[in-house]
Formats: sequence, structure tokens, C-alpha cells
Amino acid sequence: MKGYNELFDWQIKKKHKIFGTLTMKRNATYNDLTKANKHFFNCVNRHLFGNYKRKGNRLDTFSTIQQMANGDWHIHFTTEMAENYTADDFIKLLTNIWRNKVNGSGISLINKIRDKKKAIGYLLHDYYKLGNDTLAI
Repeated sequence: MKGYNELFDWQIKKKHKIFGTLTMKRNATYNDLTKANKHFFNCVNRHLFGNYKRKGNRLDTFSTIQQMANGDWHIHFTTEMAENYTADDFIKLLTNIWRNKVNGSGISLINKIRDKKKAIGYLLHDYYKLGNDTLAI
């Protein structure tokens, strides 16, 4: 697929250490997840950096929004680690923000990346298999 290899190579160069899957409660639309993804990372950045927009600080993240077989949507993301956090503490922070700050949030599964190539391949599997451009950068 055109662009897949370039996107894969671009992701490999990033310093992302965390992979996550986020779901919403039933009947959430693609637009609902787009807004939830943006709100989630805004809350994370605000927690870590305060007024991050003015200061120009933010985590480097990459998200895709994918549809499951039952029609529900979910988010896959990778992100770099925040400074001064262990992987476990940072995962707890992300999980807490998803559960408590995002309206309609559902299940979250967030882990440290063990194999970056496999994680990126999974992150981009819809892009490759279906030719979909569901990136929520």
C-alpha cells in the first residue's frame, strides 16, 4: 500500500514506549472518538506540563481510530514516556485520566511496548489491510 512503509519507518524513529487501546461505551461514533482522543491527550499534557500550549510542551503521540466487527470504534495509540515517571506510574496516570476525565470512556488497556515493530504493525493494520486513513494525529 502506498505510504504504509513511509509511515511505518516514521513511527520506528519515534521514541514511543507506551501502547494503548481505549474504548468508549456503546454507540460512540467515529467523531465521538476523535473528540475523546483529543480531549484525552489534552488532559494528559495539561497534567504533565500545566499550560502546555503556551509553554510549547507536549508529549509526542500517534493515534489511530479503528472499527471493530460489531461496529463499535476504538482508539490505538503510542506515546513517549513522560519524564520523571516510571512506566508503571505513567500507565496508571493514563488509565486514571481516561477513566475520570473523558466522558463516556470505556475500557482501557495500556502497556509498555515490548516489540516496537509488532506494536506499530498492529497500530497500522487497518491502514494496510483496508486502505483506510483513520489516523488521528
